Amino acid sequence: MKRYVIICALGFASSVGMWAQRIAFEKTTVNAGTTLWKKPVTAVFKFSNKEKEPLIIRDVDAGCGCLTPQWTRDALLKGDAGEIKITYDAQLLGHFDRYIDVYTNAGDKPVRIRMKALVSNGTKKTLEEIFPYEIDDIMLSTNNVEFTDVNAGDSAKVEIEILNNSQTVYTPALMHLPPYLTAEYKPEMIARGRRGKIELTLHSEELKDLGLNQTSIYLARFSGDKVGPSNEIAVSAVKLPDLHFAEEFTRKPQFHISTTELNIGKLGKKTKLKGEIKISNKGTGVLKLSKIQAFNQAIAVALPKTDLQAGEEVKMTVTVDARFLGMSKAQPRVLIITNDPKRPKEVVNVNFEK
Repeated sequence: MKRYVIICALGFASSVGMWAQRIAFEKTTVNAGTTLWKKPVTAVFKFSNKEKEPLIIRDVDAGCGCLTPQWTRDALLKGDAGEIKITYDAQLLGHFDRYIDVYTNAGDKPVRIRMKALVSNGTKKTLEEIFPYEIDDIMLSTNNVEFTDVNAGDSAKVEIEILNNSQTVYTPALMHLPPYLTAEYKPEMIARGRRGKIELTLHSEELKDLGLNQTSIYLARFSGDKVGPSNEIAVSAVKLPDLHFAEEFTRKPQFHISTTELNIGKLGKKTKLKGEIKISNKGTGVLKLSKIQAFNQAIAVALPKTDLQAGEEVKMTVTVDARFLGMSKAQPRVLIITNDPKRPKEVVNVNFEK
């Protein structure tokens, strides 16, 4: 009897494995290349059905409002080909790297594909525009590094470009790197007047907290250099929960927000400015706002409750405190982490005049 059960279990596992292999991609990672800011770019993933059973793509979950998926919706017989198009809106400058989940009738678990792109500002011409930040004689492309939309278990990379404007060879080095960051220097020594880069890699498994994680690292100008505001580089990372197989799929919440661009007027001589945003649950399950965090120390957020029943709405109050402006390099923004599988993260930009 035991032998019969074991044989059946192995046979079932084998059939599931074959069932899940029906979709075959030419490439699971597509680099869409370089585009200009706000000029959308599209990655095309071509695939075919390698098995006898018809193949149907049920859903393509991009997990971000910045991506628009389109795909072949007809049932594909053995040997038939189809494609998935993912369009990125290119609203943010810099490197873009994101995983997309493809759900088919081959099983409950998705197949993951990956889109990469680079959004550049084509108007940059001078060295000062390319390297706007100076740490003594070392010029940097940025002093505020952001890792956005990193799912639990994934890694991500960001580059800081360097120009050695000193009269000697410069050996770049970063101090106070946390356990979740590693750095690679290319080249390890930069001749005077030459360029190089630092490649930072984020290891999300080392991040303890979901949501926004912030720290400061420091660029050493010489051997034995000390840390301080003059050589500080701010780093922020947003770690998203893995909701793809969570219970939320049985009774889905649906996160809705009145705006992601909050304009609260002119600060002038005022110490504080306030604005309101409406958040509601348009789904059937309980919406949980698990993390609400401000990128900048000058921003404070108040919310009456974080669990919203179906159809419920609350008002989120955002306050800008002028006393803390300038204490952080990060832009005034608010991060919201939810349990909506389609919209696990939203960022609200807080706009005001000084």
